[in-house]
Amino acid sequence: MKKQFGINVGAGYEEPYDRLISYIRQAGFDACFTPWNEDSPVEEWAECIAKEGLIYQSIHAPFHRIYDLWEDAGEAGERRLALLFACLRDCKRAGVPIMVTHPIIGMERHTPTELGVRRFAALVEEAERLGVCVALENLEGEEYLALLMERLGKSSMVGFCWDTGHELCYNNGKDMLALYGKKLVATHLNDNMGRTDPTVNITWHDDAHMLPLDGIADWAGIMHRLRRERYDGILTFELKRCNNPGRHTNDAYEQMSAPEFYCNAYERACRVAALANE
Repeated sequence: MKKQFGINVGAGYEEPYDRLISYIRQAGFDACFTPWNEDSPVEEWAECIAKEGLIYQSIHAPFHRIYDLWEDAGEAGERRLALLFACLRDCKRAGVPIMVTHPIIGMERHTPTELGVRRFAALVEEAERLGVCVALENLEGEEYLALLMERLGKSSMVGFCWDTGHELCYNNGKDMLALYGKKLVATHLNDNMGRTDPTVNITWHDDAHMLPLDGIADWAGIMHRLRRERYDGILTFELKRCNNPGRHTNDAYEQMSAPEFYCNAYERACRVAALANE
């Protein structure tokens, strides 16, 4: 059976979502995912995605100041939690089975708290009630993901979203799939150049979200690891057109139209998937 491919809507283009979704379908993709904010018309997007014959694979929850969940016992922390609850309910409303969320953001943060665990536990309880899976993504601050998986990972509504680019530049190439592959429910496949300067602190500037095979990721190894975990879900790519500050990794994409970018992405997806047979 043909492998199914998905990709993010947007990727740095500001065209209307209905048009971008059409480009994604025309490029050959089977699925897509969207970001989310409080004003996101997810039911409209779901209708458009379905009209194009695509699968609405997941919604990516907002992660700005998500450290407040762990560090702020007052209004700021409760506000972050309320946003995740609202996103989760929008997933249910739009018929989207997975909400991807960052456990933490911030390179200098390495001290998870019981406060954060309690808040994520409340989120998981709501996810169980709604039947929407909360997929925790590998980021910097691996301690936060480890603790949440240890304490909450027994729930069938807690999964793992494997970001290959984050593994390369944030996790220093550690095999995150070996740790959490049994909970794998989603992928964010992308490439980068790793830590471009190991003498300085890790920054998000190295998280380039390049097209596969344009960076230094071992794509044959990535496909081997997915086979090792017997992952048979959608191969979802999270890519972007634009450069990060002070970087030129994505120069080749910046002149591409959205249709060109998505067609190039689909071609790379096919090449990556073919490595599974080598």
